[in-house]
Amino acid sequence: METWRVVAAVILGAALSLLGVALATNFRGVTEWHVRQSMSFAGGLRRIPPWRWLPDVPDEERLARFILLERAIGVAFVAAGIMILVTVGYSALTGQPMQKVK
Repeated sequence: METWRVVAAVILGAALSLLGVALATNFRGVTEWHVRQSMSFAGGLRRIPPWRWLPDVPDEERLARFILLERAIGVAFVAAGIMILVTVGYSALTGQPMQKVK
C-alpha cells in the first residue's frame, strides 16, 4: 500500500472532521463569523423579487437561517470525515489497497 495515500487520507479525514465539528458546534463563533462575512460579501448580490421593493425577512432572521444551514453542513462534513477515516482504517487493517478513482 502506498504510504502517501494513507497519510493524505488521514489528514483529509481529520481536517474535514475538525472543520465540521467547528461549524456544527459554532466553536468560538466560527459559524456565525463565517455567515456574517459571507452575507456582507454577497450583500449586493441579494435577489429581490420584481414585485417587491424589499424582502420581508429581517436580516437577523436571515442570519439565523443561514447559521442553522451552515451547522447542518458541518454535521455532513463530520460524517464525511468519519467515513474517510473508517475506510482508511479498514484498508490499513486488512492490507487491501485503497481503491483508485478512474
